[in-house]
Order: sequence, then C-alpha cells, then structure tokens
Amino acid sequence: MTTDTLMHELQTLFATQEGEIAWEAELRQSFHEGDLENVRKYLAMSLEALDTPLAQQCLSTNVRSIEFNGWDELTEAVEIHEGEPITGVTIAIANDPDTAFGKGEEHRPYMLLGIYGDEPYAFSKASAAQMIAEAGAEEGPAWAGYDEDIEVFLECEGLDALNTALVFHKERHFFRDEAPDHAPRRYVEYVLACWWRALLFHEAVQHTSRSRPLPGGIPVLAGMVDMRPEVMMVHGIEWRATLGSAAEALAGAEMPEMLPSSVITRKEVVEEKAPTGLDLRRRVAESEPEEEAAPQKKSLMGRLFGKD
Repeated sequence: MTTDTLMHELQTLFATQEGEIAWEAELRQSFHEGDLENVRKYLAMSLEALDTPLAQQCLSTNVRSIEFNGWDELTEAVEIHEGEPITGVTIAIANDPDTAFGKGEEHRPYMLLGIYGDEPYAFSKASAAQMIAEAGAEEGPAWAGYDEDIEVFLECEGLDALNTALVFHKERHFFRDEAPDHAPRRYVEYVLACWWRALLFHEAVQHTSRSRPLPGGIPVLAGMVDMRPEVMMVHGIEWRATLGSAAEALAGAEMPEMLPSSVITRKEVVEEKAPTGLDLRRRVAESEPEEEAAPQKKSLMGRLFGKD
C-alpha cells in the first residue's frame, strides 16, 4: 500500500465539524500557554505522516531563517520615547487581499504594529492570560485606538514560500453537506500547513523576544489577521518577571560593577509528551464541542488593528 492510499488519522477526525473544532481548540490552548515545543512535536509528527510535497516544505522551512527587519529600530524607539513609558506592543502578520491575483510570484505577509503605554490598559501589570482575554473582549480590547504615534516599520522575511503555497492552495475549504466519513487528504494538508505557518511565526517572535528583548520586559502580543488560524501568544513577558526578581534580590545589597549573567535566566521547561491523535479524539468524546466560529469570527487580532 502506497503512502498516498493510507488514511491520515486527521482525515477521520475532521470528518465532523465538531472533531476539527476540538482539535483546533487543543492546539490553540497550547499556543496560549506558550507550549511551542510540544506543538512542534505534534505538528511535525502529523506532517511526517501526511508525507506530501507541502508537508515536506513545511518541515524544511527553518525558523532561524525568519527575521523581523526593523526590530532594532523598535527597541530604539521604545528606549527614546518621550512621555509615558511604553508598556505593551502588538504585532501581527497579514496577507494583502490582492495577492490572489498575483500568481507566479511569492507573496510576503506584511506586518502590523501597535505600541502602547498603560493608558487605558495596564500592560505592565497584566498577565499573558489577561492580555489574551482582553484581546478577545466582545467590544474590542481596551487599548484599541490608543497606540502611540511612533513611526517604526517591521517586515517579516522567511515565510514567503510557505505563505504563497497556502494562498494558492486548491483545497482550503471542506463542505460536509453529505456527512462524509473522512475529510479530503489535501484539506488536512492545508489545515496542518496553516498551523505550521503560525508555529513558525510565533517561534520567530519568541526567539527574537528572548535574544533581543524589548526594554523593561515589555510584552509582545502577537498573532495573525485574516490568516488562519489567527492564534495569539504573548512573548517577552518572562523578562518582566526575571527583572523584577533580580531587582528584589539586589535590593539593599551592595551593587556589583556588572550584573552576573546568571541573574537573567530562564526556568527550564519540563517536557511533556506531545498530544497524539488518540489523545485528541478522547478529548473530543469527553468534552462538549465549542461553537465553530468562536475563535475565528471574532477576528481577535483584526480588532486590535482595526481590520474588521
């Protein structure tokens, strides 16, 4: 039996709308919790089992080749900003709607940027979960429309080829009018590749936020606009806690000439087993499915940048 005739386990799970919704809800939660390591393991396993040209393209795309041009300028702008301190940044990637007419060339997602102080939302005191929840507020986040007028432009390099393959993918939709017993293999390919694109983007933001953190541990709320799956994460917030702990430890003590490198460290994450298809199917059976449009129709990141 050839690879092409093998049934991928997600074809069975995606046969029902509820199964696909629950599967995406599990991945979305892992992103929100910052568990990118296990997300990568699970998605890589699923793409390897699919073994299509697009799946191989996903796996061969190196996250270290993704760069954000303008990040250093953003750091400098935050440092020299006059007035109230900058306490929060939002970034997102999006596709120009006209890209569908530009076949034969690669399409680079463009970037959206918002820079904020603590008025009217206290980024400096909010947790990652609180920021994500606020971004999903029905009436829009409290900080919408209050971004600082700072001219910084970010550009994302390295996602062009994969993004182009997804823009022109032939099976981006799956209609279940006749209650099929499995989803098309190419639809599963499209869904997995979209989530892989999101993973690469967030891994790149995570790496950049850690290697070149914004001043003062400013959190970076990142996501996608009108680009499946529009999943959000907060990056860089760990530096805020680290700097705070270091400051408390040094309070009252004689200040050394230089802070030792050990002052700023990251707690090692204990690896957990990546979820398998069996785990996801079991969770589907145990939980009540969410409304399909809950994460998508709200277009959370879209509201952040006025894109609804």
